[in-house]
Amino acid sequence: MPWRVHDVTVRIDPRVRHLVPHDSERALFQFIQQHVTLGETALDVGSFLGIYAVLAARRAGPGGRVIAFEPTVWSAAIARRHLGFNLEGAAPITLIESAAGDCARRATFYEYDEPYVNSLAEAVDVSSHPTNRAVDVVTIDEVCDRCAVVPTFIRMDVQGAEFHALRGARDTIRRAGERLKIVAEMHPQCWSSFGIDMVQAKETIASLGLTAEPLQPGTDLFVRDGHVVLRPSGE
Repeated sequence: MPWRVHDVTVRIDPRVRHLVPHDSERALFQFIQQHVTLGETALDVGSFLGIYAVLAARRAGPGGRVIAFEPTVWSAAIARRHLGFNLEGAAPITLIESAAGDCARRATFYEYDEPYVNSLAEAVDVSSHPTNRAVDVVTIDEVCDRCAVVPTFIRMDVQGAEFHALRGARDTIRRAGERLKIVAEMHPQCWSSFGIDMVQAKETIASLGLTAEPLQPGTDLFVRDGHVVLRPSGE
């Protein structure tokens, strides 16, 4: 069915319309609309139902490419349908049904009745109990090498594993250089489960040669479920 996401209409599976708000994360939507350009290669890490991957693919056009990462089987199946529903005039999208991390491995993945909080660590402030299963964890560097791409745009929402995923993109970040734009949703409430604190978060950003600023000016850098823009520092 056709479904409005801000001022864009996409086609979605009607069974999940309650999970695709009409007006949510406006600043993120606008950032994607402004910074994904024709012919661009973009990554959508933690793609959930694939809506942001579809939006990026439309902006990139047929000459671009999008690679989406989604480890939840149910979400990936819906995302695959959404990618198929929205092919016209869009970049081809490759769906990687794995989690992103700092090394390739098998890991326990925690899945909830609220599928948008699924993660490589147990969720916080969730009343339901998780179902555990093993998933493949891949690195962004590995996937980009395999697909022979150097992305210049990355959107990331991985429920606390953001710094592990960024560490696994070290070579990709270096190769992309000053063209790279990353917008990552931050989940400081989950960081302790991944052995991360505020100091380590800032050290990781600096070690990758990146600078960070909040997506919405005037807000704190690391707020729960807030977005941060990461760019090469130019040093």
